[in-house]
Amino acid sequence: MKSRIITGIIGIALLLVVLVLPPIAITVAVSLICAMAMYELLIATHFKMHRSIFVTSVIFAASVPFFYLFNSYLPILIILFVYISEMVCIQIITYKTQSIECISFAFLMSLIFPVAFSCLAYLRIFSVRHGLFYVIIAIIMPWMCDMGAYFVGTFFGRHKLCPNISPKKTVEGLVGGLIISVLSSVAAGMIYQYYFLKDTATVVLWQLAIVAFICALLSVPGDLFASLIKRQNSVKDFGSIMPGHGGILDRFDSMLLSVPFFYLLVHYLPLIV
Repeated sequence: MKSRIITGIIGIALLLVVLVLPPIAITVAVSLICAMAMYELLIATHFKMHRSIFVTSVIFAASVPFFYLFNSYLPILIILFVYISEMVCIQIITYKTQSIECISFAFLMSLIFPVAFSCLAYLRIFSVRHGLFYVIIAIIMPWMCDMGAYFVGTFFGRHKLCPNISPKKTVEGLVGGLIISVLSSVAAGMIYQYYFLKDTATVVLWQLAIVAFICALLSVPGDLFASLIKRQNSVKDFGSIMPGHGGILDRFDSMLLSVPFFYLLVHYLPLIV
């Protein structure tokens, strides 16, 4: 637990540095996260892939956060077409040594996780004035749920949530995680209101609380999905780059559904009026 806390503190410090830099900084950071997550995933799942499949998937994953830089969908469609074409050609060339399941898994995973994580970069430029706040809230909701579930479950957990996929998760931990996530998000909203908005705008706290509850709840299947991949491939963690947490994907898997949902939601339900 000690190493988990120390790593968490260092991670938060690095995150704060990235967040206060110009928006391109978080895009670059998310790009690195996507590439490393994809690398960890393909290594951990023991797929004996052709090197070109491996490299192509990682490069594409790293490119997804930069899609917002294009002024139209055409460049994105071109990149997708090139990626798909290359993967198809590689499969045809290596059909004797690589099964279609291998390339299908690599292709699907290179879309699922990078697109989800990239929504953090997209949130940063979504609102010129409040983009940073949206990014912070998007991170707080799943992470505080995960952290709350870990500590509450460790000390008070009695009833298993999904023992066949993730034996350590408990119902008590989930409830505690949801409560801590909502309280943390509302607290962040109040701080932003008091120190940064003052009388110029208002954070709708009751809406923020509801959104935080939903997004925290959505973080659970994202976490379980990653746990299922690990369990089916007999690995404990996706990596070891973050002592006490595992790999990059172990830390960000809870964002799989929560961050994209939050990104879509704020387009129709502004939390600041």
